[in-house]
This record gives sequence, C-alpha cells and structure tokens, in this order.
Amino acid sequence: MNDARKPRLRPHITEVLPDTEQFTGVLELAARVLAQDRYLTSVLPAAQESHVLGAFQGVRCVGFLRYLIQVIGAEEGRPAVTYNGVTLREGFVEAFGVDPQLRRHGVGTALQEHAMRHCRMTRCFQMRSRSPVTSVENYALKLAAGYVLHPSRENDSYYFLLRL
Repeated sequence: MNDARKPRLRPHITEVLPDTEQFTGVLELAARVLAQDRYLTSVLPAAQESHVLGAFQGVRCVGFLRYLIQVIGAEEGRPAVTYNGVTLREGFVEAFGVDPQLRRHGVGTALQEHAMRHCRMTRCFQMRSRSPVTSVENYALKLAAGYVLHPSRENDSYYFLLRL
C-alpha cells in the first residue's frame, strides 16, 4: 500500500509525567526502538517548561514528543529578543519519535500539532527542532506542516523553524 492510502491512526495524545506507567511506556519505546530515552529525562537549564507527550493506542505507546518552552537563544547564552515589549519564546522539540511500524499513519503529525497548539496558547513566537540528515520521514512531516529549514554548522543535521 503506498503512503497516501495508509489508514490514519487516531492515537490518544496526552502529557505524561515522570514516575507514571505511561511515562515508563514512553521511555521503553524511546530506548528500545529509537535510542532517544536520554533526551526525555535530560535537565536543560534554559528551559522554562518541559513537556513530554505520549501517543497511545490503548495502553501501548506508539510515539512521543518532548518539547521545551524557553526564551529564544537562552540555551546559547544570547540576550533575549523583545518585540512590542514582549520577550520572544519558542517551543523547542528536544525528542520526537514514532514506532517504525506505525510511521506515515498520522501519529507524528498528531504529536506535533498538539505541541504547536500548546505553544500558541502560551504565546510562543516559534517552534524549532533539529534533526539528523538521516531523518527523511521527519523532514517530510515538518515540511508539510510549513516549517523552513537551515543546515546546522555543528553537525550533520538541519534546523527546522515554524513561526507561530
């Protein structure tokens, strides 16, 4: 079946909290399949907020997304940018993954849209993420959502930016 005709899943998206059964499910998927579990628990001093979302089909975790809300540039030690008297903040996607067997079924899009809605509600100026050059499926999802991209000078990756 080509990707255009794959059935869309309607996973239940919820914020998961540490020390819960759902968080354990997210960590297991991130470790077992995607080797991203360390990004779900790392402490990032520049972040004002940290949110971990889980996508569930019943009790099974099928995807996750961790995003931070932070002042733009804070993690790089840059001064805050203000616009019309407001300090600009962003939602930064720190970790993102979908069970490989369920990719291209709408799980990743549902997670991204949930994070974007929350960031808009909290008046973030933009969403940002960085992905390795090997993450072709992630690129397709981000470009379809309206992100622009810029090559990273740090490593083999691209930054994706979306004005909210």
